[in-house]
Amino acid sequence: MKSIMKILCASLVVVTLPLTAAQAQNMSKQDRQKMVENIVQADANDDGAISRSEFETLIKLNASDGLGRAAQVKKSGRYSAVFKRLDANGDGFLTQQEMQRMAEQARG
Repeated sequence: MKSIMKILCASLVVVTLPLTAAQAQNMSKQDRQKMVENIVQADANDDGAISRSEFETLIKLNASDGLGRAAQVKKSGRYSAVFKRLDANGDGFLTQQEMQRMAEQARG
């Protein structure tokens, strides 16, 4: 499952949250790679989806690496609000389909 997640992440860095499309386009290759690594690391149970608790881990990892606006989310503690906005079907997981949909919306 890690390989599926890596492929997904590589194409959907826009939604490794929270990033705008412009921020994602301006990211260095190293930063994009670090985000992918953080997503893979945050997916603790290796199921290819990010749960609410895994999302908090992801935000903390991204904040530590200075990626996106993760530090703002961490500082404000708005993990649940951001996660809820991304979890389109409200099932408690960020899936490949939800991430793809978000990436498409961000691209406009």
